[in-house]
Amino acid sequence: MFTLFNVAAYQLAWFAVLIGAARGLPWAGAAVAVVVCAAHLWLRREAIETRLMAACLVIGAIVDSTLAVSGQVHYAAWTLEVAPYWMLSLWLAFATTLNHSLRWLMARPFVAALVGAIGGPLAYLAGAKLGALDITTPRLALPFIGLLWAPAMFALSLAVLRGTPARAADRVPA
Repeated sequence: MFTLFNVAAYQLAWFAVLIGAARGLPWAGAAVAVVVCAAHLWLRREAIETRLMAACLVIGAIVDSTLAVSGQVHYAAWTLEVAPYWMLSLWLAFATTLNHSLRWLMARPFVAALVGAIGGPLAYLAGAKLGALDITTPRLALPFIGLLWAPAMFALSLAVLRGTPARAADRVPA
């Protein structure tokens, strides 16, 4: 039951953040993401969850700041060449899925990297379609996003594996 709640809560945060930014209200979407994170922490009450949020925040700042500095991605409602706060709130919300609805993926670091290489660019493409960001040169930017997301997902997978006790279902090799 928690897995279903986890997926729904993250999707709520994702849409709120991106639509909020696209409509010029990035603070509103970020507020929804923060509420999702607070509810998650209140429900789970496990130290690993705050560590995963910190890891996602750092990785997200690196990924999205790199995209901003490269000029390949321009974020709506944002003019600085660093990751916008509303994108960082989305990374925090993403952290809530790692040890729960995405646990099956996080148990397989190389598969997580592959999914990141494909899923990362698709997520940014969807964000562009919603108007939350602009991808300057998609033929260059989308592979670049994949190159950033692959090691990000690999690192997050290792953080999950090192931070939580092994479960029988997670011992399946990648």
